[in-house]
Amino acid sequence: MTADSPATIAGLVLAAGAATRYGEPKQLVPVDGVAMVVSTVRAVAPVCDAGVLVVTGAYQDEVAAALAGESARCVYNPAWREGMGASIRQGIAATDPGAGAVLLALADQPGLTTQDYQALVCAWRGAPERPAAAFYSGAPGVPAIFARADWPRLSALQGDRGARSLLRAAPALTRVPMPAAAWDVDQPADLGKGPA
Repeated sequence: MTADSPATIAGLVLAAGAATRYGEPKQLVPVDGVAMVVSTVRAVAPVCDAGVLVVTGAYQDEVAAALAGESARCVYNPAWREGMGASIRQGIAATDPGAGAVLLALADQPGLTTQDYQALVCAWRGAPERPAAAFYSGAPGVPAIFARADWPRLSALQGDRGARSLLRAAPALTRVPMPAAAWDVDQPADLGKGPA
């Protein structure tokens, strides 16, 4: 596999938020004894042959310390207060330009496993000209894979608009049923909900 192969995928884990609804750095909250951001990196890394980037922001030092020794590189987003769009822009700018695609993942979906991400990768490889996205709660969302041709649209995101707006507007989209992605930890009570 060459560096510019369409099947070469870079992982981009978004972990820059201040977690104001949670009240503490939720990226570092343990689920089954492992910080959520660490768990996400460990689940994503096996399917991302072009490496994994973690976009940090509000808690950059703490997140970087938690990831010491993990197979990921941290990239600081100085505009993290702007929202998810800024983190995606920062991540795309730092992603290996030889990668053929980027897999966007969130640090607060602890129910997802390497098998879930592998299913997404397999689906995307079947039609690499269009995005592949997890489908849950009646809509497509992250995690999602975007081919390099879509990176300019990702880089144009503003404010708190994440990739979901691009997925909903995509003329063609591969949907991968992923009910576990609906477990999104925004506040402490969400920890007890577990996967759907």
